[in-house]
Amino acid sequence: MIKINNHNGITYTKIAAKFFNYRLNVYIYIDDQILIDTGPSRFAKALNDFFKTHTIKKAILTHCHEDHSGNAPLLEKTGIPIYTHPTVISFCRKKARLPAYRRFFWGKRLNFNPLPLSGNVEGDNKTLEVLELPGHSSDHVAFYNAKNGYVFTGDLFVSPKTKMIMPEESISETINSLQTLLQRDFQTIYCAHAGVVEKGREMMQKKLEHLKQLQGEVIKLHRQGFDIQAINKRIFPQKAPISLISRNEWCSENIIKSIIKDLNR
Repeated sequence: MIKINNHNGITYTKIAAKFFNYRLNVYIYIDDQILIDTGPSRFAKALNDFFKTHTIKKAILTHCHEDHSGNAPLLEKTGIPIYTHPTVISFCRKKARLPAYRRFFWGKRLNFNPLPLSGNVEGDNKTLEVLELPGHSSDHVAFYNAKNGYVFTGDLFVSPKTKMIMPEESISETINSLQTLLQRDFQTIYCAHAGVVEKGREMMQKKLEHLKQLQGEVIKLHRQGFDIQAINKRIFPQKAPISLISRNEWCSENIIKSIIKDLNR
């Protein structure tokens, strides 16, 4: 049984994925009968009960990673249309090929046939503006409600201090996306992993400052002649257990690589 919560008219629930000593929360939101992200298929049974007890007219994805899109095939079978960034529609039509640890942690992501996001997402009483905010992934978007000053941020926030990323992520794009979002008027963020953050603007600003400081530090060491491994050891002396489990798909070294790669473009 999962607990159902409400914050300023937005319904949400939380699930917790555990892998050895690593734990990550996932939050699923419903706003004006619009589902934001579908959650991982590993928790399909519990989340299906949540879906069935609420009216959902459409589901929109912040991006197509399996912890956000895993239950899209399940919902699609019930007649609920799924919307995602147009560039990944062909990718979603195929079963995702995932590393073993991600299949264990999140479950499979079977194929589904989404519709393209564009412009605004209309509910019965609310409008969510689609903001393209890449960095965590090329298809990453957020959903912004200007009238009420809140935003569903997917994986843009997660934590004010980024300590590891995946190889395809871009620190410079994330910085640009944070700057873009901070031009909007909002206070509350609804994060897919941190939950409801009422001082959302303040926390997003902290993340931006942290990444810019981190970027500057990496560039300085790189120009002094330090290689990627040496820079990583100086800035992140402790290796996270999840990095070993994921065979460095998820690690701090990817942060260093991303910053240097963007510097050399």
